[in-house]
Amino acid sequence: MNGPVPGGPSNGPATDTSNGPAAARAAAPGLRLGAPGVYRDTRRPAPAPRPVRLDVAGFVGVAPRGPVDRPVAVERWTDYRRVFGGFEGPGLLPHAVRAFFAQGGSRAHVLRVSPLPRAPDPAALAAVARYTVRLAGPEPGAGAGAVELGLRAADEGSWGGRLAVRWEFDAAGQFTARADGTRLPLPDALALPTGTLLRVRGPGLPPAGELLHVRTVEDTPPRGRSALLDRPPGAVPPDAGLTVDVVTATVTVTDADPGLARAERLTGLGLAAAHPRFVRRVLAEESRLIAPDGPWPERLAPPDASLPAVDAAPAGPGADRWACVTADSLFGDTPPELLPVGGDQGVDEDAPAFVGMDRLALEPEVALLSVPDLYWDYRVPPATTDPPEPPRPGADGRCPPPPVPLVYPAPPERAVLLDGRDPEALAEILRRQRRLVDLAERQRRFVALLDVPPGLPLQLTARWRSGFDSSFAAAHHPWLGVVDPADPQQRAVLVPPSAFAAGITADREHRLGIPWGPANALAAGAVTAADLPVPAERDELHLLGVDVFAAEPDGFRLASARTLSRDPDYAQLSVRRLMTMLRLTLERQARGLAFEPDSPQLRTELTGTVTRLLRDLFRAGAFGGATEAQAFFVRCDEELNPAWSQGLGRLVAEIGVAPARPLEYLVLRIAQDADGDVRVAG
Repeated sequence: MNGPVPGGPSNGPATDTSNGPAAARAAAPGLRLGAPGVYRDTRRPAPAPRPVRLDVAGFVGVAPRGPVDRPVAVERWTDYRRVFGGFEGPGLLPHAVRAFFAQGGSRAHVLRVSPLPRAPDPAALAAVARYTVRLAGPEPGAGAGAVELGLRAADEGSWGGRLAVRWEFDAAGQFTARADGTRLPLPDALALPTGTLLRVRGPGLPPAGELLHVRTVEDTPPRGRSALLDRPPGAVPPDAGLTVDVVTATVTVTDADPGLARAERLTGLGLAAAHPRFVRRVLAEESRLIAPDGPWPERLAPPDASLPAVDAAPAGPGADRWACVTADSLFGDTPPELLPVGGDQGVDEDAPAFVGMDRLALEPEVALLSVPDLYWDYRVPPATTDPPEPPRPGADGRCPPPPVPLVYPAPPERAVLLDGRDPEALAEILRRQRRLVDLAERQRRFVALLDVPPGLPLQLTARWRSGFDSSFAAAHHPWLGVVDPADPQQRAVLVPPSAFAAGITADREHRLGIPWGPANALAAGAVTAADLPVPAERDELHLLGVDVFAAEPDGFRLASARTLSRDPDYAQLSVRRLMTMLRLTLERQARGLAFEPDSPQLRTELTGTVTRLLRDLFRAGAFGGATEAQAFFVRCDEELNPAWSQGLGRLVAEIGVAPARPLEYLVLRIAQDADGDVRVAG
């Protein structure tokens, strides 16, 4: 039974009327039925809500390269390396992102920070590597001479000084024509955009030819299509036949990064601003390695008509400004309450500039936020001097000249962590972490993942914990050590545990769903830990709401998944994330109801949509209770929507759920009979 009845409606799902017209009217009220057959139900299908994804993590930190204050979505470790480099910098950001993907995370937004102020501050501009390339002027062959074009690395850092930029010029699409002043007839099959550079060869011209730009292309019957040149060819005899080549540029940028070689090859580039692929515009929009710098003329050309290749010359090496990174680099000076709340529409490119985690917090996808370099504290050790030994008198009783003191230069600059055992450093750590938690409370969309300061004894840890009360924050302990496989010495680097927790949380959501908390999972790649708590300390930390990675024979296992809220209803991270998902999903679903007629049908539709969503979650184990009535309820009736409320254009629905809580304790009773049998009861 497929296909509509002749004369019936022609769209919508099929309605079976084989049981008679009465059954069909009951199944599809409002349909006008005639002869028995199959009719199309044109009613709008009820919307099917899809839960909002909460497994996407956000990372903010220090990297050796990559765009600054512009989040980049990465879906694997190799994506991160291609954009932000490897482990060559002192920041913990690469180690954290690598740990996230090692646990099973599948998508993250990464934001690189740099010292304030940003460009166009001279200090920021000086940290960007620069290059120059010499080409011919706007009117090659007319004595305009050479021009020097500026290029710069895509972002700051010493990495930009290792680029090799080569310009090559190709001649193709050759045809013959006879020029009439500035008019050059074109073959019918040749598509020639405005701004194209041509090489013209023929009698009266230099052996290599002459370079001319196409000012415009016109189609004038009966002459046909013609190119109007910016100037007539040189001393060309009348009616002389010319050989014409279409000249395009190719820019190749090679990055000699030792960790991961990169190269770009941009082809088919035009050499005039009117060309649809003007080289300056393409470099600015498509290249990830280099960008134009400073003013460029409207028209360019190769150095001469023989089309030699040109290599860019270094003009500035670029610099890594590790020592200038401060807490202000991680977040701006805008109070959290003045920041906009991120939504599904993303961030307006013309919005005020936000830096660090303030900027990343506006990304609508981010649901887990970690700042691996939140403890950043950069130190430059001073040079040391060995005092010389006092001179001793010789045999003649006279002292020799005093020796020159031995001065040892400072070792390479290094990054260290704020030491939480120092009261001033602990106060600074709390200030930074509270700023992150305030941001999470403001956005109410993501969970701020905090790290207990390393080295704190249990008493100071309890004092640190007392500074937080938020279900949008979770704390993890201890810091875990990982090994860079590229390090020949196989040295372990301590990584904030929040990075492992973010990956475990994302992996659990993928495999089991949000109702399943991220606890009871091993930290993949962790080989050691700092300040590992003993079992008695783990008990105390658990009661404080700190999520601990416990050492077990098979590795380090996350033993709990709690928030830093003192409200027992939101003590479990899975409950907080479930309620956040419901709120975001229902908000997104309700947007489609704006400007709908306020009617009983709309309220029924909304009730059914929400009920289907909650029913699916109930079947997945998200709610407690033996039945749906015990697990959730949805109300959207006349009592909640009286006539006066409807007159204001409002629709009110009341939704209640009973989230399921993770099982944290198993109590076993072990008994031994007189005959030696052992029984275990739980």
